[in-house]
Amino acid sequence: MEVNMGHWSGTGPPPSCLALLIVKLLASLCQVVHGTAPLGFHFTHSTYNATVYENSAARTYVNSQTRMGITLADLSWDIKYRIVSGDDEGFFKAEEVIIADFCFLRIRTKGGNSAILNREIQDNYLLIVKGSVRGEDLEAWTKVNIQVLDMNDLRPLFSPTTYSVTIAESTPLRTSIAQVTATDADIGSNGEFYYYFKNKVDLFSVHPTSGVISLSGRLNYDEKNRYDLEILAVDRGMKLYGNNGVSSTAKLYVHIERINEHAPTINVVTHIPFPSDKEPTYAVVNIDDLDEGANGEIESVSIVAGDPLEQFFLTKEGKWMNEYKIKERKPIDWDSFPYGYNLTLQAKDKGSPQKFSAVKLVHIASPKKESIPIKFEKETYDVSINEFSPPGVVVAVIKLMPEPLGVEYRLSPSEDADYFKINPITGLITTARPLKIIEKDLYELEVYTNKGGDLKAQVTVRIEDANDHTPEFQQPSYSSFVNESVPVGYSVLAVSAVDKDRGENGYITYSIASLNSLPFIINQFTGIISTSEELDFESSPESYRFIVRASDWGSPYRHESEVNVTIYIGNVNDNKPLFEKVACQGVISSDFPVGGHITAVSAIDIDELELVKYKIISGNELGIFYLNPDSGVLQLKKSLINSGIKNSNFGLKITATDGENFADAMFVNISVVHGKVSSKTFSCRETRVAQKLAEKLLKKAKANVKLNLEDGFLDFYSVNRQAPHFDKTFPTDVMVSEDLPVGATILRIKAYDADSGFNGKVVYTISDGNGDSCFNIDMETGVLKVLMPLDREKTELYLLNVTIYDLGNPQKSAWRLLTVTVEDANDNKPVFLQDSYSVNILESTSLGTEIIQVEARDKDLGSNGEVAYSVLTDTQQFAINSSTGVVYVADQLDRETKANYTLKIEARDKADSGHQQFSVVPLKVFLDDVNDCSPAFIPSSYNVKVLEDLPVGTVIAWLETHDPDLGLGGQVRYSLVNDYNGRFEIDKASGAIRLSKELDYEKQQFYNLTVRAKDKGRPVSLSSVSFVEVEVVDVNENLYTPYFPDFAVIGSVKENSRIGTSVLQVVARDEDSGRDGEIQYSIRDGSGLGRFSIDEETGVIYTADILDRETTKSYWLTVYATDHGVVPLYTTIEVYIEVEDVNDNAPLTSEPIYYPAVMENSPKDVSVIQIQAQDPDSSTNEKLTYRITSGNPQNFFVINPKTGATCTATARLSDPATGSATGVGIPSAGATCTATVHFSDPATGSATGVGVPSAGATCTATVRFSDPATGVGTAAGAGTAVGAGAGTAAGAGAGTAAGAGAGTAAGAGTAAGAETGTAAGAGAGTAAGAGTAAGAGAGTAAGAGAGTAAGAGAGTAAGAGTAAGAETGTAAGAGAGTAAGAGTAAGAETGTAAGAGAGTAAGAGAGTAVGAGAGTAAGAGTAAGAETGTAAGAGAGTAAGAGTAVGAGTGTAAGAGAGTAAGAVTRLIVASIAAR
Repeated sequence: MEVNMGHWSGTGPPPSCLALLIVKLLASLCQVVHGTAPLGFHFTHSTYNATVYENSAARTYVNSQTRMGITLADLSWDIKYRIVSGDDEGFFKAEEVIIADFCFLRIRTKGGNSAILNREIQDNYLLIVKGSVRGEDLEAWTKVNIQVLDMNDLRPLFSPTTYSVTIAESTPLRTSIAQVTATDADIGSNGEFYYYFKNKVDLFSVHPTSGVISLSGRLNYDEKNRYDLEILAVDRGMKLYGNNGVSSTAKLYVHIERINEHAPTINVVTHIPFPSDKEPTYAVVNIDDLDEGANGEIESVSIVAGDPLEQFFLTKEGKWMNEYKIKERKPIDWDSFPYGYNLTLQAKDKGSPQKFSAVKLVHIASPKKESIPIKFEKETYDVSINEFSPPGVVVAVIKLMPEPLGVEYRLSPSEDADYFKINPITGLITTARPLKIIEKDLYELEVYTNKGGDLKAQVTVRIEDANDHTPEFQQPSYSSFVNESVPVGYSVLAVSAVDKDRGENGYITYSIASLNSLPFIINQFTGIISTSEELDFESSPESYRFIVRASDWGSPYRHESEVNVTIYIGNVNDNKPLFEKVACQGVISSDFPVGGHITAVSAIDIDELELVKYKIISGNELGIFYLNPDSGVLQLKKSLINSGIKNSNFGLKITATDGENFADAMFVNISVVHGKVSSKTFSCRETRVAQKLAEKLLKKAKANVKLNLEDGFLDFYSVNRQAPHFDKTFPTDVMVSEDLPVGATILRIKAYDADSGFNGKVVYTISDGNGDSCFNIDMETGVLKVLMPLDREKTELYLLNVTIYDLGNPQKSAWRLLTVTVEDANDNKPVFLQDSYSVNILESTSLGTEIIQVEARDKDLGSNGEVAYSVLTDTQQFAINSSTGVVYVADQLDRETKANYTLKIEARDKADSGHQQFSVVPLKVFLDDVNDCSPAFIPSSYNVKVLEDLPVGTVIAWLETHDPDLGLGGQVRYSLVNDYNGRFEIDKASGAIRLSKELDYEKQQFYNLTVRAKDKGRPVSLSSVSFVEVEVVDVNENLYTPYFPDFAVIGSVKENSRIGTSVLQVVARDEDSGRDGEIQYSIRDGSGLGRFSIDEETGVIYTADILDRETTKSYWLTVYATDHGVVPLYTTIEVYIEVEDVNDNAPLTSEPIYYPAVMENSPKDVSVIQIQAQDPDSSTNEKLTYRITSGNPQNFFVINPKTGATCTATARLSDPATGSATGVGIPSAGATCTATVHFSDPATGSATGVGVPSAGATCTATVRFSDPATGVGTAAGAGTAVGAGAGTAAGAGAGTAAGAGAGTAAGAGTAAGAETGTAAGAGAGTAAGAGTAAGAGAGTAAGAGAGTAAGAGAGTAAGAGTAAGAETGTAAGAGAGTAAGAGTAAGAETGTAAGAGAGTAAGAGAGTAVGAGAGTAAGAGTAAGAETGTAAGAGAGTAAGAGTAVGAGTGTAAGAGAGTAAGAVTRLIVASIAAR
């Protein structure tokens, strides 16, 4: 065992102390590995699983995949096993078998008369096993779960054993008709079995595993109506065991019957009976049943619902067998059932079992509603027309819905009907006479037809009142008398007029029509005439004659009438007389004679110029004067002379009266003078009364003249003088398109009448030429419109008589002829001569063959009536000639792809503008079959996997073909082209392929069958070929499990044997033959898994790794032997391999570092230290010898070769020595340790450090001493080149490279006071006999004894530094210490450059690389009093006998000792050698 530890760097605990702790820890671990732990007595597992077959013979051991037992911690144990519980029947026995360090637990079945295991009774046993050590109180328990494996020891059994089934004769092929069932109590493959027929059967097949029986042939009831089949259930293992015996048999009875398969179906054709039928039939019912015989006979048909009153019944009549009629039992009140009856019918046949048809719903319609009832669009038409309507005005359009062909409309004769007429074809009612000639506002018309029977429509024509009546005064004239004295507002007269119109048309207002102003006004609403100013007979006419006008409020014009009114003015004495002259004065002589005419007064009375009487009111008291009352002459009555009157002046107050009124008094002043007086002495003031009177009379005369003039005025406005006339723009003809919609305006006819009012109002009408009632003219506006749809194809020219009337009295009219030409519009679709077309052709019809011609016609003209044909259906098989309508074949036809085509043929006109019209008709093309298709296999080829042990007669494949031909051309028969010597057969009708001989996978694995399918087509039949690849599937014939002769074997192999070294061979046997008996070996478990390998075929076990007995002394392997069966079987064997020891380890000292101390100048035989060593190899521990190999050139010390005791010799204690222990052997291995003895010289204080590095572990003993005088120390041998002589391969020559020692820095290696060294075992591991690896000791720089890095002496990686011929090289990590930290910076403790001394290649002459020791930092000299040294065992890696090269340990570089601090160190290397 080799251990390599890294060293400490930097500050911290001293490396020597840390190394001691680590070494002790490793030692304790090694003790544990080698069995110093407490002993344990227990099974390897608390529970084990094992198996054993049922029915196993006595002394059959159970099989477990894991080792059952206890590991022997003490080989002296005598272990016994005993089954404590779980084996109540005593089936099992526990045995113990010890192999090496393991005591196996072996459980077997007991022998003798013990019962046999039966899995079907109990398949699992849980055993409690106790293990104990004889003579010791040690016990352990475990559980063993034993699974009893199944053996094929039971046969399948049918349950039940007899089956019966009835199937229809028409059952399709491949229909599952029954299933038989058997069971096998075995499990897994042992419980598998096959069904098959005992005897060969063609019409039926049985599925080998499910037991489903299927029909594989055509049944014929007449040939055979019962089949007795025997089905066998055979254990699959029978074939494997070579036993063809039948396990179980079942019988199946198949009865063939003509099953009542189809239910009746009902077909109904309803019928509308004639009213004259005595026994009306409402429906004819036909019953169909596809079954034959009694199954197809109809027992009855009944009404199951819809006839609660039982008014209908079914009777079997007619020439057909299953024809029934629905009739009525009694007359039906159809008025109570206007929507008819919904009867539900159901039929049943005479089959067994009896089948009922699906219910059929039949609607029995009321005979009264055999079709859509014909009726007028309206029962009552209510229309209104204008009272002014002239003849020809549209009243209403009466229509029947639906309108029968040839219908004629008529008006029932009546008084009212005389005023109207009806177009018998169109039903248009128009006025026939003016309506205002009679005073009637409602007309009742009745319309009937020649198709409607008693059906009539009532038409109520309401006359909309027009202002056609003139107000009429109740008197032809009016007169009245009124005094002129009546006040203003006095009602003189009331006039009254009546208007027969309604509403405003009959509302009258009055007015006075006079050109002169009158003193009268009239109330416009009441007609009362009253005075508007005072009347004056004297200044106005004696009578007034004027016209009063009565006006209605009608529109568009008013009607007026006039009447003469005369008002006479009565004169009333309302004026007083007026004097012509007043204020008269004159002179008379005093001698004026009595009776003389003094003067005369004159007064005038306007009223009727009545006579005026005069009278003196005053001034004539003396009676002197006399006034003639009539003439007004004033005379002197008494003479003035001698009268004695003193006063000479007289004032007479005179008045005049008309008898009622007195004139204003006038004064006549008379002066009496003496003397002669002129006759013109009287003067008066004129009042001009006469002039005024004359003017008044003149005015009155003029007024009379004006009134007389008004009497002669004539009313020109009330006379209808002019007839209406058409405007010059009236066209003689007009063109209209026939597609003008109803209501569209054609043109506006203009007409005029020079009269005013109603005399000039023009109304329009079409009096003739409108035979189709297509036109209407607005009575008032003259707009000609379309009344009913135009149809050029019916009438293309109309000659309309347009008549105009005025509304005057008498009415006047005029007419013109208007030619209306109907232009063609594309309003007609092309119409095919047939509603549909059909044609039958052969599917082999050649391209271009004409199959049919379709034709369509269009009533339109020109391009609107030209027809082009096209096929709307997306098809390439057919095309049509666009002009002739001939349909022809355009592509290859195939009925099997498509049996019929429904083509949509379009006929479209060629209208240049607008929407083109078209119609579509279906053309059905039926393809008649031709045998042109070969049967096609589905799929095109077959792949079938068949178990090799399937029984003969098993259907392994169902072939299926598709032949779309009809009749015989679609009937397919199958045949095998090759049947492999009758191994396969095929059913001609069903295509079922059966096994006719057994298969054997080991003889042939594949069969390629060629199958032909051929139809029965005539005259030529067609066929096709398919391939059926039959793959034979191997079944598990692996009967026997491989077995080893022993359950465990033992082998051995030397440690360090090369990889691939043969250890031993295991051989298993298998009783099976062929592939099932071929065995493959494998290692799947054990402690040696990965350390060993096994040849899969031979079972030879080889090493797969380098073995080390010191690591592992022995291995267990679990080897599996597995066969190549379909279900592989295997067995296992336990293999114990012991590793034999080889002397491949150097002895190891008991302590890694020794620190003895001895006084300088000590005498001889002073004991220095006892060196103790141990060899890991088991055979050399007692044969160790000790010797000092180096570091003791002056022989200061001696060592006992047997005990290792070291003591002083006679020589002076000045030089350190190196000791070695050599193990004597072939080859032998040695270990080297270094004991550094510190001693002090009081005189010089110098110290010499001897440090020749060598391979292997190093121990150091240090003796301290000091020289108080100088303090100077020399590093003895410090200049030895790295590995100088020590690591040089055999024959390497001069071991030191040029200047090899030059690399040591002054005082190189260790920091002040540092105690450093190679880690424990750092150099150990050089293979025995390998010699020191190149540079094995090279890890130490010049002065290497003063600071070798941990493991620096080892230098070589695992095996890397072994000289040529070395067997193994250095153990892993042996020299690895060099690299890590090897190149320490200035002042580093180790000082060795990276890889310094890392092994010169094999045979290298220069052992150490140039400057190999140069890695120590410059000036890194050891501080004063430094204690340094190589770690324990540092030189232990030197191969035995390798020896040290010449000059080893001597070649100190120039000045090597320079700079060494006081307190120099001397090294003593002691080696222990392995026993011989």
